[in-house]
Amino acid sequence: MLHKDIILCPRCFTPHKKLPLAPKEEARCVRCKGLLYRHRRGLDLLLFSLSFAALFCLVLANMAPLLQIEFGAFGSKALLMEAILTLFDQGFVLISLFSLLVLEVFPWLLMGTLVLFSFLVLLGRGKKVARVALVLVEILRRWSMLDIFFIAILVAMVKVYQYAQIHFGIAFWALGIFVVIEVYLMEAIRIEELWDLWERRYAVA
Repeated sequence: MLHKDIILCPRCFTPHKKLPLAPKEEARCVRCKGLLYRHRRGLDLLLFSLSFAALFCLVLANMAPLLQIEFGAFGSKALLMEAILTLFDQGFVLISLFSLLVLEVFPWLLMGTLVLFSFLVLLGRGKKVARVALVLVEILRRWSMLDIFFIAILVAMVKVYQYAQIHFGIAFWALGIFVVIEVYLMEAIRIEELWDLWERRYAVA
């Protein structure tokens, strides 16, 4: 088992001794120059702001139709939960349950857990709860698939654009903003940075 002050390069697995960094500094591998870790100033506030904004966008994405499609005199509106329930009514029980989890339950839990974690870190309280929340983030981040769903919508619109009129609702733009925020939080901010933030904030607690 590696010591907690030893960190492995994610590219070449070269061990390095973990040293404290000044704000905006980065630590890179001496062998492959890959990013090991960095110190972001105001990461706790950034995390809270973005995750709270993502939750708000998720509320909007579920309150209104994503889009309206018109085929001549016929038209239909698509809501996220209605699409999942339609799958269930048509007998696709397993698919509808899986869709419910990855398109509704897990995204809500992920952003809610991030809000809780960042809020506790900002206050400097709830060390054990913040740790559990961060463990949940590591698990849930693999199962939120609204980004894939949004891309599928865009692909479908390209195919039906020539045959129908498509009107985008506020829920569509809210979902798009949510996807952008989620991708940034999950890809641009590494989970190691959140653990470093937790360690720095509760170093004395």
